[in-house]
Amino acid sequence: MIWDELAKIALIGTERARLSESTLLALARLGIDTDGHPAQVVLEAAALYHGLRRAGFPLSKEEQPVGLPGQDAIAGGRPASARASRHLSLILDGHYWHALPEYLELAGRHRRQLPAEYLPALFQLSLKYPEIWSMVQPALGPAGQWLLRQNPDWQPLSENPEADTWPDASLEDKQAMLRFLRRTSPEHAPPLLRPIWDGLSYTDKLAMLNILARGLGDHDEEFLEHCLLDSRKEVRQAAAGLLSHMPDSGLVERLFARAKGLLKEADGAPLELLYPKELDEGLKRDGIGAKKGTPATWAQEIISKIPPKRWEEHFRKPTVDCLRLLAGSARKKILIEAVTQAAILHQDHRWIEAIVRFWWRTNDEEAWSSALGKRLIGQLPAPVFNELAVQQLRQQPGYIEERSLLSHMLSQGAHPWEARLAQLVLNGFQQWISGARNYYWNLWHYRRILEVAAYQAEPGIEERFRTGWDARSPVWYRWEKEVERFLKVLVFRKEVQAEIARGAG
Repeated sequence: MIWDELAKIALIGTERARLSESTLLALARLGIDTDGHPAQVVLEAAALYHGLRRAGFPLSKEEQPVGLPGQDAIAGGRPASARASRHLSLILDGHYWHALPEYLELAGRHRRQLPAEYLPALFQLSLKYPEIWSMVQPALGPAGQWLLRQNPDWQPLSENPEADTWPDASLEDKQAMLRFLRRTSPEHAPPLLRPIWDGLSYTDKLAMLNILARGLGDHDEEFLEHCLLDSRKEVRQAAAGLLSHMPDSGLVERLFARAKGLLKEADGAPLELLYPKELDEGLKRDGIGAKKGTPATWAQEIISKIPPKRWEEHFRKPTVDCLRLLAGSARKKILIEAVTQAAILHQDHRWIEAIVRFWWRTNDEEAWSSALGKRLIGQLPAPVFNELAVQQLRQQPGYIEERSLLSHMLSQGAHPWEARLAQLVLNGFQQWISGARNYYWNLWHYRRILEVAAYQAEPGIEERFRTGWDARSPVWYRWEKEVERFLKVLVFRKEVQAEIARGAG
């Protein structure tokens, strides 16, 4: 159908597809210069057919414009309204960029179709940010899946459930099948990989192992252990990295046996950390010492792979006491960094909270401001994040110090803010503006805190903080635009929530 061809090429570009000979012949009969630039031909043809439709000229059956298949029935969802489409346009244009995750989450929750005209932009973003794809995919349905197949660049996002075609499939199709299986039946992936594994290049092996990162389980261990014997170090390292995520894997058990021998506990003496005497083949096989290092870094690597709860069992101490024992060592920096990495690796939220509280109690600014510290803070469960932040604000109300743990926590933008947290932060800021007599150079961090609050606090607080700002303060002119932007974002988010939820249920 001519209209289908025009729509497809308009979406994916003339550099990726060309009009068929039959279509070019039909367009030439209508007076369009088909020898011109391909993009110009497509534009003129689309304009002509649009005009014919509006004028009421009947088109032949095969030329009826049908649009995207399945456009009105995406998994039972309802089409996005014109206002919701406008909201998404403003987000993608960069006016409210940080509202995109919330918009996608709301669309999925309320079973709203994503506006078709913005799917290409969302696909491009999804190629760079897998977390966006995880929110886009549920709202696609037949129309989105059809569109996804029209551009070869989007194939990494597509899925091919026809696993029975595996033996004759291309490498790209095999990867698509593997991605699908890891979402649906992850245990079926290793048996498919084993027969073809030795024939793959090491780069293709790495690509396959990267796909296996999703849906890891006991069903993968035997295959990954086989990969530890690969001739390429890169493949061995990737397999070891996957096995280290599995708390009960043989690799973790082997490293735990090594780690226990490195920690020496004696009555009345601080915990002693010993270093490996050499980097033997067993450690190399299990992913230790991939980069040039020292015995100290080898020890830290080993301990960083051990689920922290293992130390509670080993030392027969609860989480906090176990952490104190490690912190009492003369080499506490190595040990604390190692268990911090392990808490992130194994998503042990009890240890994540305990470590953040330990930093707060010991005022360890170096730890919480490091890249590792920021990663750990980002892994705090939302209720724990809010509780910790509120406790700090109640202990030290008002002005938030730039280099404080609380400032780093609030500036990350990784957690939603409960109402009580937003109230304390913003009330304190209003009080500071009202009492300030000079503008201080070290208040730049409040700009970031305001920006985060605009996207992480409930937008309903806009009504409460529409007033209460002291416009007579000598520093108000420095903050007026930031406050206006803060309120504007809250209003926008409130409109998005109301529009997407309208008529839901």
